[in-house]
Amino acid sequence: MRRVAGTALTVASVFLGVVAVLINAPNLFYMSFALISTIIACNVQSNLATKALRIERIAPKSVHVGELVTIEIVLWSERKLKRPLVTVQDNLPERLSNSHVGPSLPVAPAFDLPVRTMYQFRPMKRGRFRWKNTKVTATDALGLTTKTISYETEPTEIVVVPSPIPISIELPSSAGWGINEAMSGQASGAGIEPRGIREYQSGDSLRHVHWPSSARMGRLQVKEFQAGSQGAACFLLQRTQGTDIGAGNMTSLDAMAGHALYLSEQLIRQGVRLSFPLLEEGNKVRGESERKEDIALMLGTMMGDSPDTIGQDLLEAVKQVDSGTTFYVMVSLDDASLISALDSVRGRHPIVVLTYDAEAYDKKFASSSASQMNEGYRQAGALVIQMPEVYV
Repeated sequence: MRRVAGTALTVASVFLGVVAVLINAPNLFYMSFALISTIIACNVQSNLATKALRIERIAPKSVHVGELVTIEIVLWSERKLKRPLVTVQDNLPERLSNSHVGPSLPVAPAFDLPVRTMYQFRPMKRGRFRWKNTKVTATDALGLTTKTISYETEPTEIVVVPSPIPISIELPSSAGWGINEAMSGQASGAGIEPRGIREYQSGDSLRHVHWPSSARMGRLQVKEFQAGSQGAACFLLQRTQGTDIGAGNMTSLDAMAGHALYLSEQLIRQGVRLSFPLLEEGNKVRGESERKEDIALMLGTMMGDSPDTIGQDLLEAVKQVDSGTTFYVMVSLDDASLISALDSVRGRHPIVVLTYDAEAYDKKFASSSASQMNEGYRQAGALVIQMPEVYV
């Protein structure tokens, strides 16, 4: 509408000027000159409104897939100009697959006085995202002309972590390996040795409240204790280059990340010592909530670009964990190296292979290959569980 109004006013001023010359009417000429001067002044004002701005972006460090994110934009005017309203539009990464991007509110930047605006969106893709470009659009006081200019800000980075994807599968009790007591909830009771700090849950004893942490975090935190034998488990996800099947918001690796996060939360709550030996260095003693946050961030930044096969990953991971640790191996494509690796660790570790049907994420793969893959892993001594397709 502004462009139409400005064009109409320009045409009208030119028409009046031509008519004024043809009929020798000074008054029409003065009117034409006034209209042209107004248009020029509006263009100058809208152009100046976008100049000499300083822009800062404030964003959270991490968010969950589908979570409503608020980005705050701070503007300063570096010149003593009385500016009309301007709007700011971020050039979000295309790979972010954002949805429902809300507009930012128009603001009038002032000299040496920060003015804040914000917008919201929902990221739909797991990963690490960086961007630094933004657009500023301004109009004149009459709303006749519009000017847009690009600015480069300090880079902003957001890690979009996967949301837990609930899955109902029957995991092995692993009797004799130490994990059975963890699965029954006996490993997270009130024993002698403290295991960490976690957020208060209904039913927790107030005797175990950790008051310094509660005061610092603004909500009740309780101490966790070791009790009985504690199981150990580790996750391996197939990250070999070319094995992340599918496109869009939910690929096979995205589904693995969501399932791994959900299963991790369940096992941690039951007192299982959990590790991702090839994705993290060491395993610091952390409270339950902090450990879950660490795993979510790790799964959010994980990429399917590893040069190693899943079989090589399994053999390397076995060197880093205690004997009897249960392995949960997630695969989307058949890999002969995994079968040989399973044979080599048979009897030393319980192995659960969670398989994903590649055809569910890309139709060019045949579903028959999934059943053949599962049978090969069973013969190599693994417990095989076929994972269902995940819908966005």
